[in-house]
Amino acid sequence: MPGSDRVPEIWAGRALELADWRDVLTPRRLAGVYERGRIVVGEFGIGKSVLVNRIATEASEAGHWVAGHVRVPVGADALALVAESIREVAAGRDLDARIGRRAGGLLQRVEELTLPAIGGGVKLRPRPADPNAYRTVLRLLIEVATLAQAAGRLLVLRIDEVQNVAAPGPLSQLLTVLGDALEATTTAVDIAGLQRDRVLPLAVYLSGLPDVGRKAGAAGATFSRRFRALELEPLDEQELRTGLAPFASEGWPVLAADGPDRVVMEPAGIDLVVDRCVGDPFLFQLAGEAAWNAGTGAVITVGEVERGWRSARREVLRYVEARLEGLTEPQLAYLNAAAALDDGDRTAASIARALDRASSTEIASTTRSLDVHHALIRRSAGRITFRSRALQAHLRGDWP
Repeated sequence: MPGSDRVPEIWAGRALELADWRDVLTPRRLAGVYERGRIVVGEFGIGKSVLVNRIATEASEAGHWVAGHVRVPVGADALALVAESIREVAAGRDLDARIGRRAGGLLQRVEELTLPAIGGGVKLRPRPADPNAYRTVLRLLIEVATLAQAAGRLLVLRIDEVQNVAAPGPLSQLLTVLGDALEATTTAVDIAGLQRDRVLPLAVYLSGLPDVGRKAGAAGATFSRRFRALELEPLDEQELRTGLAPFASEGWPVLAADGPDRVVMEPAGIDLVVDRCVGDPFLFQLAGEAAWNAGTGAVITVGEVERGWRSARREVLRYVEARLEGLTEPQLAYLNAAAALDDGDRTAASIARALDRASSTEIASTTRSLDVHHALIRRSAGRITFRSRALQAHLRGDWP
């Protein structure tokens, strides 16, 4: 179901990010070698949560310890949500008694972390030796990760919608806890009898909108040293066609009324799906679902793809136009002028001319706002590009 954050059966792209998980982060952290956490950023609908959930699914299937998906609502206490997800890992694996023996009273203090009303803070039972939530959550993370290390497993955390931790103080506290846990070590004796420090087998995935990296950097907590940014881009044509490959070859297996069967798609139908979704992962899933539901036969025709897309047009428009909500008239005029230009000619100077401005300096604040604060465009090597090809196509008026 598009937009549900469930890992789709038909997967397209993200090979580099998955290879990073399988071939870099996992083996290094399991070997006790330091590797930064990951923060997956991108516009809404680009597939951040889906990617992290696929990684979590792979980790769980491999036997690693995966904490529950933490989605941070606006104004919520992110640290308390993280504490609860880790506590659930401990409870689900009957680690409570072992943690209790190692760190008496720790789980009791974690249970007293509350989810206060918006604007409130973390509440802890007063205890001089452990006076704040930071220390309690950090100790819990280290204890559970240490037990995971003894079991030869990773502890995997995933925290979504990090941009909703708006205040610098709580964001800094969250990032500091996670960063300190990522750098925590235990001492082991190697085959030569030498003592060596090993980092704990902890993998942390944060995700959020494009400006979350800027907010995190402003909050301090040595963010860039402790987290590596993975910025998701729209899918390219080859990635989309690879995802649809089963429909062009052996067919997609289904269970029909008279037994197993397979569904294929006409080549022109595949072309149309790729064309309509303009590289957007959400629209790719939406176009595929609509095409599937438009017919009942063993062959999805180009007519069914077109009919399905027309039936989804209102949802497509709502999805794309949501990016324009809250923009000022000058910002909207800027985007319309930018969309009308060819990709190779789209510079700040050419946009200024299209807006009858003397120079790009007159629109510099709008350019910066649309890039840094709204994350709708990107400035690179003197060129202006749209982060969403769907938005660009919509503003040109020839799509969807």
